[in-house]
Amino acid sequence: MGRINILDKDTFNKIAAGEVVERPASVVKELVENAIDARTREIHIEIQGGGEDMIRVLDKGEGLMEEDMLKAFMPHATSKINSADDLFRISTMGFRGEALSSISSVSKVMMRSRTEDEDGREIYLEGGEVHYEKYAPMDRGTLIEVRDLFYNVPARKKFLKSSSRESGIINETISKISIAYPEIIFTLISEGKPVLKTYGTGNQKDVIRQVYSKKVQDSVFYFESHSDSLSIHGYIGNEEISRGTRNQQTIFVNRRLVQSKIITAAVENGFKSFATVNRFPFFIVNLEIYPELIDVNIHPQKAEVKFEDERHIYKAVFDAVHQALSEGLKKTFEVEKEYIAQDSFEQLTTKETDGPRYIDIPVDITERSFPKETKEEQKAYGHGSIPSEPLEFSGRVTSEEVIETGSLNVSGLESDTPETRSEAKFPMPRIIGQFRSTYILTEIHDELYIFDQHAAHEKINFEKYMDGIMKGFVASQALLIPRVLELSIEDFRLYEENREVLSDAGFVIEEFGDRTVSIREVPYFLGTIEETSYFHDILDNIRNLGKGTREEVKYMRIATVACKASVKAYETLTHKEMEYLI
Repeated sequence: MGRINILDKDTFNKIAAGEVVERPASVVKELVENAIDARTREIHIEIQGGGEDMIRVLDKGEGLMEEDMLKAFMPHATSKINSADDLFRISTMGFRGEALSSISSVSKVMMRSRTEDEDGREIYLEGGEVHYEKYAPMDRGTLIEVRDLFYNVPARKKFLKSSSRESGIINETISKISIAYPEIIFTLISEGKPVLKTYGTGNQKDVIRQVYSKKVQDSVFYFESHSDSLSIHGYIGNEEISRGTRNQQTIFVNRRLVQSKIITAAVENGFKSFATVNRFPFFIVNLEIYPELIDVNIHPQKAEVKFEDERHIYKAVFDAVHQALSEGLKKTFEVEKEYIAQDSFEQLTTKETDGPRYIDIPVDITERSFPKETKEEQKAYGHGSIPSEPLEFSGRVTSEEVIETGSLNVSGLESDTPETRSEAKFPMPRIIGQFRSTYILTEIHDELYIFDQHAAHEKINFEKYMDGIMKGFVASQALLIPRVLELSIEDFRLYEENREVLSDAGFVIEEFGDRTVSIREVPYFLGTIEETSYFHDILDNIRNLGKGTREEVKYMRIATVACKASVKAYETLTHKEMEYLI
């Protein structure tokens, strides 16, 4: 018996499906791209169960002729190319003829289509096998319904994420494709709820408003650049809407959604020239280039392209982004000149002195700027014992009331009782003073110890916050003016999925319209909330977690971000405050 086997049709179809159909979002992307190639003006997408249970895509395009209905599901059947030479001048979204064949081999598919001059037809397949074909009345266009995805490939289904996460990936895919085609009306419905609706105005900035938020729409700069071989245009966001992940970065090459390290690096390097934070910028890059200068057939999901001259692409994108940011940010520094009436003031002059003037300022070097330690306290510093009575703050600070010294909100840091106090790893140091309002200088046994006061306070807040979450009694405080945030489609989905987790962490958040939330209460130690970027950072951290993550891990991510938001630099502390913090 020979060792080389000829695979049957069912096996090689499933292998091909493994390359093309990675997850439900892959199916949606292929079907939507086919609808775009059909020159439709409107696409309606509906999903259930994260796309595993059902995916329905309806377009009002050209439709399929009766004789092509069955051919469309055959391997390598396509209307986009005729020969290998056409691969080097691809102008359509699809071209390989694998999509419908691969999808039908791992699911149950019903397709109904009608052209302008023919009656409608319907065809139904399960696992790649045709069950029936019949006439079916409908308007011009195509309807494809995919059910029970991977029903005959359980191994592939096992590696899918939760239904909510798979829905999020589909939402993100459709949102980005809709930006590339602002002239098409996109409607996305998930679990019976409308998620996205664009209006086909043809203006890309209008779609940015629908996909993200008005704040993002108002915080981007337009850029445009042209040369003999390519044309570049798009939008780059300012520092205010930058994020901790690359989730809001979109690249289109000839209106095809792709990933490109060259273009990403060019935009990010151009952005860094004007950024003061180490975060990823928001951007949308539309690159139009001759099809002969790129290869779109290097990735199974067509997610990447290869450029003939990558250095030229990098320079063109970098220059366009750099110039847009330079001009856009320059306008933010413009200040209206106040009108000053002539002869409305009198110039005052002072008589110059013959030499320098000296001023004597008495300095008392015998007294310290803070109370002297008692002999008992000095003894405690040297031997590591802890005073039996909790230390009291003097003046504006007490250990019993809410204390806010800028960012150093020391409320809730009450001293533990001797029974519950952990044993210190080093003796109580003698406090020398504060350096640049950032570091606390101390002495232990003739050695200098330096404490980062902000990191120390962050550590205290983090541990007390986590302890409160686990014990179920996180102290929250109401904001005098609730913070209203308009979230993107993906951020709002993450909020809905983790509503209970955020509530347990001390946040009281209510829905405030379409994809808008109102933050009414926050963990007590955060104090007043001036910036809301920390909430986006929390969502970004949760997004990066995998399937089946325990809530404890999410709590830790939330606590990490929240505690960083509570710490600010350059806060002057009194001697007693430094002592209490140490």
